[in-house]
Amino acid sequence: MNSFIYVLPWATPAPIGLILGTGISLLAVVLAVVLIVVDGIVYLPFIKAYDATLLEEEKEKEALDALEEQVEKEEAKEVQTLSLNKNINVLVLCVGAGTSAMFANAVKEGAEIENLPIDATASAYGSHYDILKDYDIVVLSPQVQSHLEEVQQDASKYGTKVVATKGAQYIKLTRDPKGAVEFICEQVKEG
Repeated sequence: MNSFIYVLPWATPAPIGLILGTGISLLAVVLAVVLIVVDGIVYLPFIKAYDATLLEEEKEKEALDALEEQVEKEEAKEVQTLSLNKNINVLVLCVGAGTSAMFANAVKEGAEIENLPIDATASAYGSHYDILKDYDIVVLSPQVQSHLEEVQQDASKYGTKVVATKGAQYIKLTRDPKGAVEFICEQVKEG
């Protein structure tokens, strides 16, 4: 085989550079083919190991997806199997009725999606005394949960259930209509 007789640009791919740099000699072509085959043989076990890893990850992902789908179906059955024989009226209290309106809207939207007889209203803490008798459940935002015992005492006169929420839970429920309705349905189940 000839030695290199041409200077090629540095970016020329190796097999092509070998063939062109030696003046397209037959032995250079054979050497390039042999080197590619040897490279393939050397890398084949690594490629097979990587492929096995990808297959395993794919199987795990399919199993996880199937499990998530099964959990979603079971959760949907739980919400759908809850039959409410009366309308549930929910009062959401916060300091200024801002975030409580977001929560109440999420409950209304979720009830509409799930076709459940639930209605929700937002109000500010302090303006609830005269309207407690009209509601089945009162949800306190994190800002007013320090008044839980006081509101429970007032609500007990009418048989109204009072629940307090935590910060992250409350914010999440304001953005998740389905979750907000599920939260209310859980409270109804617990009685």
